[in-house]
Amino acid sequence: MLVLCALLAGCGGGHTTRQREVGYKGKARLDAYLAAGRFLEQSGYTVVSKPGWPGLDDAVSVALVPASVISTRGTARELGEWVEDGGHLLCLVEHAESHLDDWAVVQGRGGKPKTPVPEALGEWLRQAGLNVERGGKIEADRLRVDGERFEVFAASEVSVTGEGRGPRVMGRVDFGEGIITVMADARPFRNRYIGDHDHAALLLALVESSPYEGSVVIVRDAALSLWELMWKKGWPALAGLLAVTVFWLWKNMPRFGPLRREEEPSTLRDYDHHLEALGDFQWRLDKGAALLRPLRDSVLERAQRLAAAGHRDADLFEWIARRAGVTRDRAQRAMTHEHPGDATSFTRVLADLQKIHLSLS
Repeated sequence: MLVLCALLAGCGGGHTTRQREVGYKGKARLDAYLAAGRFLEQSGYTVVSKPGWPGLDDAVSVALVPASVISTRGTARELGEWVEDGGHLLCLVEHAESHLDDWAVVQGRGGKPKTPVPEALGEWLRQAGLNVERGGKIEADRLRVDGERFEVFAASEVSVTGEGRGPRVMGRVDFGEGIITVMADARPFRNRYIGDHDHAALLLALVESSPYEGSVVIVRDAALSLWELMWKKGWPALAGLLAVTVFWLWKNMPRFGPLRREEEPSTLRDYDHHLEALGDFQWRLDKGAALLRPLRDSVLERAQRLAAAGHRDADLFEWIARRAGVTRDRAQRAMTHEHPGDATSFTRVLADLQKIHLSLS
């Protein structure tokens, strides 16, 4: 106790405070393009931000879509028809989906995909004149839109090639009456980075370069199912619930086959049980007289034979008593008492009779 008090007295009571940036809260945490949408709204555009595939029509002039959303040939075909009619597609490849955390050291698990874009989208882009492929890391500090240069910072391991130009971060090509713009790095348009450099001005220039006027649709990410969202955000609780469910099923599910029956007790009796049953029967029948009679006859026969051999006495019971070492009354009772009143009397008579029997051996 004294040692503990000394240690506590020696503590200076100091502490260290560490601050860690964890990101936005509320809508900004759910929508990585919230700032971009509000900036375009202040610039006079109607912005629709939603997850999953949007409905594209003539009222939509620009669509910001993560490459992972365009995963089927039907989606690519619908998108191609809309662009040919004058739409402007701004396709974002890396760091595009809204659920990714800009403050996380590692954005995901399981390694990087083999192809930077889905096969259906890659095939459609090649037909349009752009090729998106993974290679060495490339960076860009300036991008040009319609002759105007914008200071940016974009870095990606995905490069866009086409129109006779080498690998670059952003590629643009006319497709029918519309425009296809592929941005390898989507971070300049996300909440955390849109205020840096000329990122917001670049986004506005891309939207203004669209052939027709209309609303702007921002697709935050592919529509996640409820289970995917729960597993991504709350997998520890789901893992615990799964473990409890498995234990409950193991405890309560029917077993494979019937339970092993308990071994029934044997109906066979030991020798002492048989003797006990016979004794109980004889006692209930005639108070054991049938058991005493054969022993008395044997004792009487042997006593008379010995007496005839030279030990004759006027009183046979007196002779038997002296021979057995008991009183005459006990010898007479043992030889003549037919129905003992209780089990104690029966036991006493039988003991005396047994003693007499042994004395005549």
